[in-house]
Amino acid sequence: MEAKFVCPDCRNSINIGNDIVLIAKNEFGQKGIVVLHTLLGNYESKFSADFTILEGDQVKFSCPICHSNFTHKKNDRLARFIRIDEEEKESYIVFSQIYGEKCTYKIEEKEAMESYGEHLNRYTDPDWFMWF
Repeated sequence: MEAKFVCPDCRNSINIGNDIVLIAKNEFGQKGIVVLHTLLGNYESKFSADFTILEGDQVKFSCPICHSNFTHKKNDRLARFIRIDEEEKESYIVFSQIYGEKCTYKIEEKEAMESYGEHLNRYTDPDWFMWF
């Protein structure tokens, strides 16, 4: 079994194969679908043809099933969902909601186990790790 990505609220799967499917809303209230890669540190993304996102735009992500907001409780520039690995071990994946900002953390038991991206230094406050 490959890793599965799930909504923290409804716990339904949000990935299809190597794609994570999310609903997104830009700063202007426009909504669309965004597809992220399941490989942590791979920042390739795709989005609906009629959905406009520009470098530096803040996007709010939500669950495509229950529409729960994925915005982190302590820092609204970050989003989170759950990754379940092959051994059924759960971790939070926390990532930037700023388009073009490369920053991803894998959090287990309130500790960053892995981190990816060139913009990690923008989120050095350890306090946000505690808020899931």
